[in-house]
Amino acid sequence: MVQLTPDQLVAEFQDAVVELYFARKRIANLEAENADLKARLAAPTVPPQAQELPGEAALAQEADPAGEQWFAGGPTPGEPGQ
Repeated sequence: MVQLTPDQLVAEFQDAVVELYFARKRIANLEAENADLKARLAAPTVPPQAQELPGEAALAQEADPAGEQWFAGGPTPGEPGQ
């Protein structure tokens, strides 16, 4: 069996205390991250098809501000007359 000197025992104890400190710190960080993820999962979500992309409405308005472009009169090219 290996005999440690008192100084070696103290050094081993200090190393163990430092490791314990960082382990507890890491555990606290993981618990906080876990709580955040649980809260995100519990939050209601909007189905993807119901979501509107940012600027999507603005693009539609810019392309056809009045929403009546095809009412502008007469048949469009390639469309048979009535």
